Amino acid sequence: MVNVFEKVELANSYDSYYETEQGKTIDRIEKELIGKILKNAKSDEMLELGCGTGHWTEFFEEIGYNITALDISVPMLEIAKKKDLMAKFIHGNSEQLPFEDQTFNIVASITMIEFVSNQEKVIHEMFRVLKPGGLLVLGCLNADSVMGKTKELSETFRNAKFLNPAEIEKLLIPYGKPEFFYGVYMNDQFEITDGRAQSSEPSFIAVKTTKI
Repeated sequence: MVNVFEKVELANSYDSYYETEQGKTIDRIEKELIGKILKNAKSDEMLELGCGTGHWTEFFEEIGYNITALDISVPMLEIAKKKDLMAKFIHGNSEQLPFEDQTFNIVASITMIEFVSNQEKVIHEMFRVLKPGGLLVLGCLNADSVMGKTKELSETFRNAKFLNPAEIEKLLIPYGKPEFFYGVYMNDQFEITDGRAQSSEPSFIAVKTTKI
């Protein structure tokens, strides 16, 4: 799979989306969901995979985590490293993590799994480096949502492999029982309808899995 995030122009414009009104709303909803999952976590050490420009790294630091952050995109990492963050940034491939077995208590990855070549291998690597009883936190883009059904219109998402809840569960169930949390409901006009009557599939799926 071509890594669109190796494009310098995309890396440079990535964070600007979160300055738009829609971007701010989506960011708030997603962070509320992920924050709830992490609220009672028993460790402050975290491995973040697919950290990109450090957008989520910054959030994880704000809520108290010490982070090792890995990404395959050099342009994205260069932006992340310029931010005033304490995280240890590493250039690496999530399909071959440079860590020993059972190293971390928490692994988090937000909207990365859609962009890897081998999703099964990445999930295996995530659980390999997790300690028994450790927590995997995923943020996924829903294949059944309006965003998923129109992804060919987006240069960023065109070649990505979105997953629906059943597909996510199939990937995770060998390692632990996943719990699902949903948000960012969009109608056909891409208007966010969270907090109102829902007649659409959620675009964002937050998933919590404890390693067995």
